[in-house]
Amino acid sequence: MTATTSPHAPNETASRFDELAAEVARLTRQVAVLQQTHAERGHGGGGDDQPPLYSTVEEWVNTYLLRTFPRPVGEVGVSRWHWCEQWWRHDEAVTRLTALWYGWEHARLQMTGMLPWLRELDQQMPILYGDDGPFRNCAVSGDLGVARHHSSPEVPAEPAPENWWSWWE
Repeated sequence: MTATTSPHAPNETASRFDELAAEVARLTRQVAVLQQTHAERGHGGGGDDQPPLYSTVEEWVNTYLLRTFPRPVGEVGVSRWHWCEQWWRHDEAVTRLTALWYGWEHARLQMTGMLPWLRELDQQMPILYGDDGPFRNCAVSGDLGVARHHSSPEVPAEPAPENWWSWWE
């Protein structure tokens, strides 16, 4: 039996080749997008190398935290929430807020990273805003009157005896 060749065979082959090349190009773009998404979510391939979304804790607090999680300052039911407009003067607050910011920057890159971060936020907010928190001696301006800032007094501490920490080494 002899093979019959169609006069259109070269054109059909070229057309099929063009279709396959277009499909390969489409799949290559799709893989690149998926790899980028994968890397941005911190699943390897550069997720840890992502620059922070906010350049400072101050930018994060003012732009994200206070706008996303506003709290009514003052008397709220049986509790009182405290805030200080000069929050950056309170070392404890800066430490806690910086830890939350770092955690948020890391969590935002993870697929489900916000779930544990929100638990951390829920634990820290009552401490920051609470009656015993770093802002307990401060008042914000507005309905509560003139803004007031008072840093907490330092707590005295004695140095440890010599060699006290030697077990650590």
